[in-house]
Amino acid sequence: MTDEGIVNEVLQQNVGKNVLVKLKWRKSIRGVLKGFDKQMNLLLRDAIEFDEIAKQDDTAISQGDSKNKNVVQTAIGDILLRGDNVVIISLL
Repeated sequence: MTDEGIVNEVLQQNVGKNVLVKLKWRKSIRGVLKGFDKQMNLLLRDAIEFDEIAKQDDTAISQGDSKNKNVVQTAIGDILLRGDNVVIISLL
């Protein structure tokens, strides 16, 4: 089976389950996976965005210092994420 086939199979098995999607630009979105396509565009329901913001400057985030950053949560609802922005998909 090809890598693309394995990815499609894993995603298909997890439709309807909670996922955490890490995106470019230090953002993450948690929600229920409702669907996807071959370009890895993802449809999420009841999505919540998590944005890491440094308390004083960006050095805290770039160095991985969790003490000097805040995480801002924003309820989004339903969202379609474009696949080229997706870095990691994790099951919750």
